[in-house]
Amino acid sequence: RYELLRRMDDVLRVTFINEYLNFVRSIFTRLDRACVYFSEKELDDIVGDDKDEPPAGKVVERSSISQNTRTWGLLEVGLACLRKHMTRTLNNNDIMTDLTPPPNTLPVLTALVLTTAYAILSEYDNDGSSLGSNSTIGDTRPLVRNCVRTCVDLGALTPLLQELIVGATIRFQKEGQWWGNALSETRRTAPEFLHHLERRLKQSSALTSCYIPSNSLATAALRQLSQSRRLTSAAPADASSPTEDITWSPINNTTRRIFPAIIESQLLAPHLVSSGILHPQHLYPMLDDGDGSSTNAGWKVNTGSKTFLNAMRLYGLCWRMTQASAPASSTNSSSSPRKRHAPPSSSAAQETALQALRIAFGEYGRLRGSEITRQGVSDNNANVKDLKELERKVIPDLLLFKAHLESLHNVAFRSDESLGTMVRSILEDVMNEATSKDHGDGGRRTAELLAKHVDGRFRDAKAGTSALPVTKGALAGDANEAFQSEVLALFRHNQSKDVFEAFFKRDLAKRLLTGRSVSYDTERSFLSKLKAECGTAYTSKMEGMFKDMEMSRDIMSSYAAYASGATNAASTSAKAVDMEVQVLTTGYWPVYPKYPNIILPSELLLQRERFESYYNEKYQGRRIAWQYSLGHCIVKASFPKEKAPKELNVNVCQTLVLLCFQYEDGPDGRGLKLDDIMKKTGIDDRAELERVLQSLSLGRDGTRVLKKIDYVSADTPFANASDSPKKKQKIRRNIGEHDRFLFNSSFTNNQRRIRITNITMKETVKERAKTHEAVSNDRLYLIDAAVVRIMKARKTLDHRSLMGEVMAQLKFPASSSDIKKRIETLIEREYIERIEGDRSKYKYLA
Repeated sequence: RYELLRRMDDVLRVTFINEYLNFVRSIFTRLDRACVYFSEKELDDIVGDDKDEPPAGKVVERSSISQNTRTWGLLEVGLACLRKHMTRTLNNNDIMTDLTPPPNTLPVLTALVLTTAYAILSEYDNDGSSLGSNSTIGDTRPLVRNCVRTCVDLGALTPLLQELIVGATIRFQKEGQWWGNALSETRRTAPEFLHHLERRLKQSSALTSCYIPSNSLATAALRQLSQSRRLTSAAPADASSPTEDITWSPINNTTRRIFPAIIESQLLAPHLVSSGILHPQHLYPMLDDGDGSSTNAGWKVNTGSKTFLNAMRLYGLCWRMTQASAPASSTNSSSSPRKRHAPPSSSAAQETALQALRIAFGEYGRLRGSEITRQGVSDNNANVKDLKELERKVIPDLLLFKAHLESLHNVAFRSDESLGTMVRSILEDVMNEATSKDHGDGGRRTAELLAKHVDGRFRDAKAGTSALPVTKGALAGDANEAFQSEVLALFRHNQSKDVFEAFFKRDLAKRLLTGRSVSYDTERSFLSKLKAECGTAYTSKMEGMFKDMEMSRDIMSSYAAYASGATNAASTSAKAVDMEVQVLTTGYWPVYPKYPNIILPSELLLQRERFESYYNEKYQGRRIAWQYSLGHCIVKASFPKEKAPKELNVNVCQTLVLLCFQYEDGPDGRGLKLDDIMKKTGIDDRAELERVLQSLSLGRDGTRVLKKIDYVSADTPFANASDSPKKKQKIRRNIGEHDRFLFNSSFTNNQRRIRITNITMKETVKERAKTHEAVSNDRLYLIDAAVVRIMKARKTLDHRSLMGEVMAQLKFPASSSDIKKRIETLIEREYIERIEGDRSKYKYLA
């Protein structure tokens, strides 16, 4: 590069360009103050084409020229003469030194333009840290600046800019091809490419400010170049010449856009496609691990501390490309990549870079979201326990993923509104499972899992047995509010809100009745947020549950006075009542199994009759239906190996089974069978009784108050009948018809009060299916109501319009086939009918 500059300097010295320019600047500029050049011809005609022809005109004083006389400045004429001299091909007669020009030498002005352009473009070969400097030869910027100034003085700025555009296009076209091969062959990574682009743009900014003039002459030169159909170089053609035509866009008519526009079009644009850096292989690691520390870390790692350097770089380049392709008015109105109110317009043939990034970002979000929601989906080879564990991770992972997307939007994408809309679209598709055709169910599963997640947070396994919720203080106020806000943020995007309502209401009832709610205030706070989100009708039944619990407390306070004979409930001790009753409104609570033939002990019958007498006397006209499946008892039991009696916290069915072994282990002392226990207790649900016996005899250590003896065969009916300590027999988990149960005389437990949880408290597959079936039936009624409401208002309507209005009114996803079936049922029930002659229209029947 230095030799190239020295050669250029020799050319300038050989032709006396510098000396002539200095002469012109020092002499003729002063003469211009007093004299002018008088001529009626144009400036190019004054100089003439023949080298021996003198200029046509004469020098006169300014004072002797009239106002309307056409004159030229002496500096202009001198520069025109020099330009004429430099555009000729050199020969030996023009050389006044010992240097001999080589054959086929270009004109001096053309050589000056080419050499200056090459000198400027060679700056890209440096690292960009020291522009125009070299420790060996010193600073070369004055030489290049002198050449640029000479070109401007000689009116060769347009050819210089043309050479710069052509040369830079060829350079970055080759550079882009090299990076394309390197990315496809994985020799380079996308973050390295983005860093290289950023460095190139910084170099371009430095080169433009250092060498290229920013004035009206440069703007006019660029405007002239934009009108040319094809730009070519004055250098001899070789293998490096471009294969395609090079043009200059009129929207880049500023000198600061010369090199950046070429870099964007030749180096960035070819790779800003789905097969380039927007390919999942390159894009997804940058969006997952935005700080570039690891390409395999995943989006879950360091979610709150990511800097998103690479993603921010990518967005900045895409925004730059979009602004470059926008009209001048759009560019001026949005000079910063911060929160634009409208995306820049682009041509119909080519989408903007931000739109390409937006589409790729949407595909990334839906793919990552589908990976989360597919966790726990049944697989033939998967373990049921593992599937349940994966199901419990779905909602926490969705919350983390939502925070990850929001961080990407706020930090990397600088709160871009179009990408913010894409974030909301991603969350809506993921929450409604619209990303997969195999597992898409309109968001039913995610709504159910979201309700379970809330239930797990609001439950406390160590809560007391009281039916009233007790504030444990386990959730701090700020953390609790943050949790509710995060859950509601996901809830808003889910369309199956009725499924969430069904499961949340069922879990809420269980928490209230068993006293396992972490905080009464927390439940009411979340319920108020649901009410504000979905309306009063959505939470009316759940609010009724809380009213029933408060009313039950008042009823029990009054009943305490009634049972003890006192007139003032406040002066009565709560210990006078051995039974606590919760009065529930039937329409508010879920439906629970009933045991009409259950046989209660005399102690419980006495308490029941006493409460019924009080309740019928106070509330006349009301009927009480006892729900024994929800009741709990404290049973005192004495064991031979325990010094003090134990208090067993069990439900009513477990209590009745335990009372069967109050005095003996059956008539023969060999234990009771399943049928014997069923007759003694009156529990006609065989499956429920089996689960009760399993909880009492096959539960965890410290809860097995009964002993199960397996039946093997008629010859050896009971394999473990003997209590031989030498060999411990393995007991079957299922309950057989001939298996026997005995009182466990060897029971021991260090705790005084023991809670024995029944297996029925855990959710079964049938219960889940029953809840989903109930939601589906409710949806059918809602579709019927919507159709009738629309037809009653419109009287007559065609099929297509009716389908569109029904789907617009429904708040849950419904298929067209379901709506068609409900229309047919309404026709059968004579709510609507088809119009004769036009079967595509319906008529409302009053």
